Amino acid sequence: MIKDQETFWERIASKLHHEMNKKELADFDRLLSTEKHLKEFNSVKQINERLNEVGYISAGQGDQSWKKIERTIKIRRFKKLNTLLKYAAIIILAFGTGLVFRPSSKTEKIATEIRYSEIRVPFGQMSQVVLSDGTKIWLNSGTTIRYPEQFAADSRSVTINGEAYFEVAKMAHKPFTVNASDLKVEVLGTSFNISAYQEDQESAVTLVEGKVNAQSLDGKSIINLIPGQLATKNKNNSNIAIKEVDTNFYKAWIEGRIFFDDEPLGQIANKLDRWFNVKITFDNESLKSHRFTGTILKNKPVDQIMQALELLAPIKFKHEINATGKDKIIIYSKS
Repeated sequence: MIKDQETFWERIASKLHHEMNKKELADFDRLLSTEKHLKEFNSVKQINERLNEVGYISAGQGDQSWKKIERTIKIRRFKKLNTLLKYAAIIILAFGTGLVFRPSSKTEKIATEIRYSEIRVPFGQMSQVVLSDGTKIWLNSGTTIRYPEQFAADSRSVTINGEAYFEVAKMAHKPFTVNASDLKVEVLGTSFNISAYQEDQESAVTLVEGKVNAQSLDGKSIINLIPGQLATKNKNNSNIAIKEVDTNFYKAWIEGRIFFDDEPLGQIANKLDRWFNVKITFDNESLKSHRFTGTILKNKPVDQIMQALELLAPIKFKHEINATGKDKIIIYSKS
């Protein structure tokens, strides 16, 4: 005799999943000699066979999928429906179908494994991706983004290293979170730009439309932004600098333009490295501190960009061609 019903259902799972040894199989066959146990075993076996026709559940389709399962296994044919649902999770998990049943008095919720995709944008290029919720993302040179093929039922989350411009699809019940190198940005439906390359000393968020809450990696709220604000965080401390900006400049790169707003030459060189896939070095570290404001076009040759910078600061450059790798640009002092 078996001690309880749950033990019997666990044995059914082991039987259908081919996990029993010879002695356990013999003991189980003896149990099936009773009409009650044989009927329950055949009922669960039918579930196993019919689940293959159901497949995986897409995010947000739990109710539809449950109705499909009801139709497929013809659940109304079972007299002991409550018992069936009570132990269904034990059996289904053993089948390895990727489905999880959570019985309740009204509906059954079904979860599915979340699968991720990753895009890496080479230096000198840009890319665009549209997520499953309709969110549009533009990716700048040297950017990596990791995102789920289908979002979870109650949240949307992506991870980036680099610079990206987001137009987030509005879903009041499902916040959208961007995880960067040293901060998180949470929104509901918003357009914003985030620049957070691991090699840069600063991360920056520019809000174009909607609302943004910038957080530390532990989830602690740092600042709430309103449209037209730029938040800059130095990775060496927790301080946040906020200023009013013309947001058109901070999304200009998706149209092939780079805007500099009183930025040091060292920081500009990092952007040019990624955009033109070159390696810029300085003969003198002090040259990095020269500051510039202006706009450059990606479709112009890098030498033309450097010539324009020469006119604005006491610098000169040398362009060394590398046939097997990145070209090298060396910046010198004119004096």
